[in-house]
Parts: sequence; structure tokens; C-alpha cells
Amino acid sequence: MSAKKKYELTRLQGAMAIASFSAGTVICMVCLFFVPPYGEISSTAMMAVSEFLVLCGGLLGAKASFDMRMQRFEARVMKEIRSGEIPGQAGNDDNNPNL
Repeated sequence: MSAKKKYELTRLQGAMAIASFSAGTVICMVCLFFVPPYGEISSTAMMAVSEFLVLCGGLLGAKASFDMRMQRFEARVMKEIRSGEIPGQAGNDDNNPNL
């Protein structure tokens, strides 16, 4: 998969995480504080749905965050390899905090 596609997929996952978390929070607040249960759907069923949406948002958000950090790390490593500055080689400063 190309780097651009990975980046777009990660952005999509981040957007889905935010949307899922927001929807779960809104459903939770509406069910708990504003609307008494009508008909056959009880508040516990709505709470379960909102908890699953919040969980999904948290998991997708953590994965998107990890993917973004890995992409930055990979880009930094590739940049160092291309420039020939590999840590541990003779002539490099091993105490450089930027490596």
C-alpha cells in the first residue's frame, strides 16, 4: 500500500473515531438526562449502544494515533537512511538527541 493511501486511511479512521465517540456520547446524554424511554427500547439498550460506540471510537482513535506515530517514525528512519546518517557509524555523534 502506498504511503498516501496509508495516510488517507489513517485520517479516515481518525474521523470515524471522532464521529463514533461523539455519537456515543450524544446518545448516552440524551438517554440519561433528556428523554424518558418510550415504547419497547429501554434506556439500558440505548446505554449499551452508546457504550459500544464510545469503545469503538476509543479503539479506532488509539489505532489511528499509533499509525500516525509509526508513519512519522518510518519517514524519519527513511530520511536518515537516505542521508547516510545512521546512528552508531564512525563519525556520527551518538549523543545527538535529535536521532
